[in-house]
Amino acid sequence: MGVRYPLRGMLFDLDGTLLDTAGDLIAACNTAAAEAGLQPVASVELRPRISGGAGAMLGRILELQPPSAIRCEQEVLVERMLTLYESNIAVHTRLFAGMDQVIATLEARAIPWGIVTNKLERFTTPLLRQLNTNLRPMCVISGDTLSERKPHPLPMLEACRQLGCAPELCVYLGDARGDIEAGRRAGMATLAASYGYVDRKDPVESWGADAVIGHPLQLLDCLNRRGC
Repeated sequence: MGVRYPLRGMLFDLDGTLLDTAGDLIAACNTAAAEAGLQPVASVELRPRISGGAGAMLGRILELQPPSAIRCEQEVLVERMLTLYESNIAVHTRLFAGMDQVIATLEARAIPWGIVTNKLERFTTPLLRQLNTNLRPMCVISGDTLSERKPHPLPMLEACRQLGCAPELCVYLGDARGDIEAGRRAGMATLAASYGYVDRKDPVESWGADAVIGHPLQLLDCLNRRGC
């Protein structure tokens, strides 16, 4: 299945796709770990875990510590990390390079666009509000907006409803296997963002996406070709 035309809607994952949130997430993660007497971990170790959430990131830190150093439950660390992140949610976060041109092009062509993320609304709303950008998504579906979250197709279908377009005329771009699964289950065309927070042990080419995007500007090339 390629990108179908006429294209009536575009949806994005948030972390690792639309926004580069790694700096703020990794800072909160390592600070929570340091407060618990653990050694900080390099970004290269934590970046691929971002799609899995705070638990996955802190789980990687715990995996790299000597057992004798661990004196705090992971659940406690997760709550502390989320508190720290909430207080410093848009310090380093930026649009990925080129994404502003992508959004401007979609809006110039009157193609509605939105966000479907597993990030909780508690973080999604203030993050989008605090960013120094002119983002105007027509819909934002967070991880707790509905009774289901990705990879379930319900968030995708609700986003399409809010955009006013049929799923088969909408494209979803995401940087995790679950993003592609959700889009495909909803009947949408799907694009994998290999520039995002991808675990190299799970290659994007195996996810079943219609195409792989190595840079946001390649999305424009893909859409202009009338198929991927």
